[in-house]
Amino acid sequence: MSLRRGMTQSLFALFLIGGCVSQVTAQEDAPERSPPRCDYGSPHPEAPPELEQFAFLIGDFEITSHIMMGDTWSPPRPGPRARWNGWYSMDGMMITDEWYDPDPGLDPNSPRGVNVRMYDPDSAEWKMMWVSTTGTQVLDLRAGMRDGKLTMWQVYPTEIELLADFVVEDADHWHRVSYIQDDAGEWVPQYKLRASRIACD
Repeated sequence: MSLRRGMTQSLFALFLIGGCVSQVTAQEDAPERSPPRCDYGSPHPEAPPELEQFAFLIGDFEITSHIMMGDTWSPPRPGPRARWNGWYSMDGMMITDEWYDPDPGLDPNSPRGVNVRMYDPDSAEWKMMWVSTTGTQVLDLRAGMRDGKLTMWQVYPTEIELLADFVVEDADHWHRVSYIQDDAGEWVPQYKLRASRIACD
């Protein structure tokens, strides 16, 4: 068994165990997820047209987590779902989005993070900063179109490698796939986060 395959299977076991524990807790308490924000702003008239590239983040989304098992994605992780929401910020010149796992309505103390995304016409790429409650390090990220996909990578800190891309499925669904390098140095898919829009009432 390769080291990568063994690690993937171990991660999947933890993935399921963690989800099952969360599921039992959720069933005992039966809280409700947070209502959608519904006030997402709008792009500034002078914002770069590329702002549209990340417009799929605008809204509230329920997130399922999947791990690559061989050549196929696992079923969704059991238990409470994560939450991702985004809105136009800085008077519509950029996009801000928040991540909660699980949904803060299900756990008020859930780990969370925030990302700010701004398109830089001079470098023709997105410049982003991410900070979360699970670490003290601010991450400096970039994104741009590569081979027809909106791809994200990490600039700082350099000791952490990150590669992910986003795929829009339709108006209410999209997903992000993150990659890891295999023994041959090739980037292969590892995790998928799939988003489903939460409708505003």
